[in-house]
Amino acid sequence: MFPLPSQVLRQREGTLADTPFPLLLHALMVEERTCTLELKVRQREKRITFEDGAPVACHSNLLHETLGKYLVEKGRLAEGDYQKALAESVSSGLQMGALLVQKALISPFDLYKQLQANLAHKLLDCFRWTDARYRLISDVETPDATVRANSAQLILTGVSTQLPFDAVATHFTFTDDRRFGQMPGVESAPKLSSKDARLFQALRQRPTFNELLERTGFDMESVLRRLYALCLLGVAGFVEDVEQRAAEVAAKAPPAPLVPEPAPVVAAPPAPGTTPTGTLFSDDDEGARNALLGAFLSHRSQDPFALLDVPEDVQPVALRKAFLAAADRFAPLRFQTPELKEKAEGLLAAYARAYGALSEPEQNALWKKRRQAQREKARGTGRPTAAEQFRIRTDLLDATTQFDEAKRRLEARNFAGAFEYFEYACDIDPRPLYQAHRAWARYLMKPEAHGRLVLQELQELVRQEPGLEEGWAFLGDVARGEGQWALAEDALRKAFKLNPQQRRYVALIQDIARKR
Repeated sequence: MFPLPSQVLRQREGTLADTPFPLLLHALMVEERTCTLELKVRQREKRITFEDGAPVACHSNLLHETLGKYLVEKGRLAEGDYQKALAESVSSGLQMGALLVQKALISPFDLYKQLQANLAHKLLDCFRWTDARYRLISDVETPDATVRANSAQLILTGVSTQLPFDAVATHFTFTDDRRFGQMPGVESAPKLSSKDARLFQALRQRPTFNELLERTGFDMESVLRRLYALCLLGVAGFVEDVEQRAAEVAAKAPPAPLVPEPAPVVAAPPAPGTTPTGTLFSDDDEGARNALLGAFLSHRSQDPFALLDVPEDVQPVALRKAFLAAADRFAPLRFQTPELKEKAEGLLAAYARAYGALSEPEQNALWKKRRQAQREKARGTGRPTAAEQFRIRTDLLDATTQFDEAKRRLEARNFAGAFEYFEYACDIDPRPLYQAHRAWARYLMKPEAHGRLVLQELQELVRQEPGLEEGWAFLGDVARGEGQWALAEDALRKAFKLNPQQRRYVALIQDIARKR
């Protein structure tokens, strides 16, 4: 059904039109690759860092995807606070996240959650880039913060909501008589929404695609998208593949034991009046939780000296004490929830690696040389690293700036120029407002050629965003131009309902009534 992951990655560069982004993401996950994936389309660029197959960072030249702008957009940071923090970040060289924590504008725990959400937001946007070129680079730049995205979950969400349907229909084809089923022996699978779970359960009956439509009651696009994602992830497949997998799982299954296993020993309950003793868990302690997440977020950007908080001339006894103190501060036994325990275990491993490196004379000397190189670089005398040479150099692209320029050109009746800049704005950030204006500019360029296409585009847009006044207004104007009076009147009435202060809608509705 799909090429093997090793075959997908054999080609180091190509286009997402030929090798869709979810296919690349899945191949990197299965092969557990550590590399950088570079994407470019027109003026947009992204560089995604993978570690052991999981995305851990994504740098782009889109302004709205920067952490500060993302927090403003989500209502987690005031615009004024963002502007002040941005100016200080530029002047001081401090990362935005660290600066916001330092100023108590966000807690380390919340920062970690927002960094994860921002990473997912940037990665999901890549599913729209079907006309991009990609390149796999072996060099990996160390991420600024320690976050990790779940590739399987990204594939399910991205294919279901972001990937253009044309790409799904092109890369996932089958005949009407093919049957699908649940793939046995799957060790890990993404979390399923109620809609996804309903479709997945329907696969137990091994239906054809049309039978799956009937049993779920979903529309054709929803079913095809989810089926594509589930088959790509290997949790669903054609019946013949399911049966082959079942035979392989059965062949690997261990034989049943000849002697029954002894019953497990049940521990006696504690005596009345006794209380458990031991280390209290820190999960509910907000201070301990924030300290853990703060240390976890920053540990990747610190060298062994900084991580253990020791000077470069540290002696063995002092080094050992520093390591034991650091290991005890966030001991995994202090945390109970899997997420926090995992972070504590990651820190403990980092502290152990740092102690091992500084205990070994050659490694210790190497880290001192690296520190010296950093100091020379800060003074402007050092050479740029390979990662810095490959860093995205394009100025940040701001959809609002493109949109404002497009509206200026529209007012000047430069319809082709306006359409070009509305297209740029939609490329950067596909907001319904930008899409509505793009459709209107497309119509104004060539009404006689684009009328029917724009009507379909606007009707689909207001179906998805019924509260978009501009969408209804443009739909009414285009329908008037096409002589579809009933559609025009209905659209303008809905625009007026959303904005009763706009008297233009009333005048247009009255004009339509006279013409009808």
